[in-house]
Amino acid sequence: MTSIRIVSPGFPETPGGVTDHTARLRRHWKDAGHEVQVLGTRDEEPAAIAARWRDEGAEAVLIQYVPFLYGRRGVSRFPERVARAARELGLHTSLFVHETWVPPTRVPWLVLGPIQKRQLRRLLGAVDGVVTAVPAWAAALGHRAQVVRVGSNLGEPLSQLPTQPPLTAPVVFSPFAAGLEWRWVVAAVEAIGATPPLIVIGADEQEVRDHHVVGRWWRAEWSCRGRLPAEEVLPLLSRAPLVLAPFGDGLTGRRTSAMAAMSAGAQVLSSVGPLFDPLFDDSPVALARTAEEFVERARRIWSDPDSHSHRDERLEWHHAHLEPKTLDARLLDLVAP
Repeated sequence: MTSIRIVSPGFPETPGGVTDHTARLRRHWKDAGHEVQVLGTRDEEPAAIAARWRDEGAEAVLIQYVPFLYGRRGVSRFPERVARAARELGLHTSLFVHETWVPPTRVPWLVLGPIQKRQLRRLLGAVDGVVTAVPAWAAALGHRAQVVRVGSNLGEPLSQLPTQPPLTAPVVFSPFAAGLEWRWVVAAVEAIGATPPLIVIGADEQEVRDHHVVGRWWRAEWSCRGRLPAEEVLPLLSRAPLVLAPFGDGLTGRRTSAMAAMSAGAQVLSSVGPLFDPLFDDSPVALARTAEEFVERARRIWSDPDSHSHRDERLEWHHAHLEPKTLDARLLDLVAP
């Protein structure tokens, strides 16, 4: 047994994203016989935190890193101070980089980006090991960086998810995901012409209408199913003839909404971009490089009467490459060597 501490600010009150990943790690690592505790606050001095961990017999630390987990502007010395204090006391300390820094695409980010970049570089020098879910980031993070994809955070799908009756519209799951190309989605929906035009899972109509991005594209005819529990989401995804998931930076293993759809055997249509993970080059995921190609592929898949016929192959590929338990066991080998 290894005694492990995970640093994940906002856990467990803030659902989604890193919190869901942390909850899954804690569950799988406990199931494997390890003792796991999560630090979800930043209210205590890092030196006192590390000393308490040592006194409790902790041996390994995993710091979940997204800049904005640690400060409103994504700027904080807290993770670095925790890492240095833990390492000085002999705890093997690892860093999981879920996000690096904001790109210089907005005026405030022209300042924040370089600050966050320097912050991350200091943090990289304070830990024993580095992990990321994005191969394109691995080189930038240094030769020590290992790639472990996040995959789906929705839990294990039931062995026999329903595929009938199929849904009558394409699906978007997790509509507020950062980088989701809604212009592509709306163009594909209009080209398909289903009734209803689109099924949105993960937000109700009012949330969609009020959202600063998605609200610009909202149509009254959309069917918004709200924020459903996993045991309801997975059967819906399994019945979806097509899940639309185009991202501006391309599909990667950290895009948990697309990974959840894959875990349910759905046909996913996504995109290639600057961070695209080559793992998906040989996957059952349909890919597009442009909006026009995305629309054409969506139309072609939707009109295919055998859109569910390759479901077993999609599930087999997912099991071989993105099974959450396997991913978490791989991460455990790096966090607690």
